[in-house]
Amino acid sequence: MRSMPPLNALRAFEAAGRLLSFSQAAAELHVTPAAISHQIKGLEEYLGVPLFRRTTRRLFLTEQGVLALAHFRDGFDRLAKGVELLRSRGERGVLTVSTTPSFAAKWLVPRLGGFAQQYPEIDLRIAAGTALVDFDRDHVDAAIRFGRGLYPRLAAFRLFGEALTPMLNRKLLGRRRTLKDPAELAALPLLHDDSLRMIGRMPGWAEWFRLAGVDGADTSRGTHFDDGHLVLQAAAEGRGVALGRVVLAAGELASGGLLAPFAQRIALDIGYHLVVPETRAEQPMIAAFRRWIEEEAAAFRATLPGV
Repeated sequence: MRSMPPLNALRAFEAAGRLLSFSQAAAELHVTPAAISHQIKGLEEYLGVPLFRRTTRRLFLTEQGVLALAHFRDGFDRLAKGVELLRSRGERGVLTVSTTPSFAAKWLVPRLGGFAQQYPEIDLRIAAGTALVDFDRDHVDAAIRFGRGLYPRLAAFRLFGEALTPMLNRKLLGRRRTLKDPAELAALPLLHDDSLRMIGRMPGWAEWFRLAGVDGADTSRGTHFDDGHLVLQAAAEGRGVALGRVVLAAGELASGGLLAPFAQRIALDIGYHLVVPETRAEQPMIAAFRRWIEEEAAAFRATLPGV
């Protein structure tokens, strides 16, 4: 029979070693710093080696602590993966996917029929929201995020990029049937997509007019929206011209509900990613969803070059 130290002591050490802080480890594990210190002291006595070197201001791992942390973290990852595999085989297949309302409405939901046909044994639950999720606390299996794909301890699979270009409904033009010069847009009501600000300073109308060689355009006016779906809906109803996302607008552009009159596009350095916890990436339902959405993304990219 294997002799093992208490699991709580191992969890306390893994958290403290990863964060190099007893107080942060305590907050993560919902215990007191004194409890973390007690657990680690007991683990050091059990192992017969010091794991930390403590100074008045900082906490350092000893050489033995660095080695132990690598082994224990790998052990926790394997344990979590085993638990997820067992859960997936013991339950009816319900997969929860988090994404933004705009991406769900414009891209994901219209394609879900294909997933249901291919995987009838998996019931999808789409959790639409703009806040970043905690996969454990929020009981989410996978998420589709719009960003750069750099998420600690999460596996990110890039689906496609994104670009911005002016879009409008033909009825906004009135008697004019076409627009010949990008400068003509400056006289139309401008619609602004402020949802991009959630991930940092992003290009707007000023950058697009500069790209198109238009000087002096007043980009301060117009209606602002905090949702990419709403700004496209306003443009489709003839309320103005939107600097819209080509991925979200692909359906309206194909059907003629929206017109993109000029070729100039601003390619963003961010894109859409399927994101899952590293320890769950090979869980059967998640792997099935990943295969399906990557196939859909590849087919989509073929119809929309440049994303």
